[in-house]
Amino acid sequence: MNERQHYEEKMGRELGPIFQAASIELSWMHWRWKQFRILFGEKPARLELLNQAAPFFFETVRQSLFEFTLLGIARLVGPPRSVGKTNLSLQAIPPLCDSNLRDEVLGLVKKAKDAGAFAIEWRNRHIAHRDLALSLGEGTKLLEIATRDKVENSLATLRNVLNCVEVKYFQATTLYDSPTPWDAESLLCVLRDGLLREKDRQACWDRGENHADDVHPLGPI
Repeated sequence: MNERQHYEEKMGRELGPIFQAASIELSWMHWRWKQFRILFGEKPARLELLNQAAPFFFETVRQSLFEFTLLGIARLVGPPRSVGKTNLSLQAIPPLCDSNLRDEVLGLVKKAKDAGAFAIEWRNRHIAHRDLALSLGEGTKLLEIATRDKVENSLATLRNVLNCVEVKYFQATTLYDSPTPWDAESLLCVLRDGLLREKDRQACWDRGENHADDVHPLGPI
């Protein structure tokens, strides 16, 4: 029995695949968001390290990870159908749940929609489309400020929806914010070591000495 069949057996042929797909999507959202937090949201010393290494590149990474997370939130809280096509949406889950669970899940989905409303505005006016008046700064309604706290709150409401359903059918929940190997912390260690080596190289020059990297330079990457 593959994983999809396992979900179908527990939840039914309609709910099972949708729940599995939504759970995978939410897991990836958390993993990407964790990379953002590691690099930009936990320690000022890390920001200093990134700015020493490649400030333009890491500013691009920061914007991309942040906006990609907002886009993921907007997708999951968005409508189950748009432009005549079906979407992966948490709004599709409540009607497929057992009747004794449906109202509770519906209430949790509403909270997720409310918490993610700012992300939908960002998607509509800045990420998927560029509001012209906003781009030109011509006195239009400003975008609602998107903060890390709002993202964290929105992700929590999404977890609440899926974990509520999972408890009913599996008597378990998913740890969406689980540890990930070879993540951004590994990159930070490599950057730190590289910058320390470059500092040592500069010290050799100041003393009028050759550094090992000058004698046996590394080839281009």
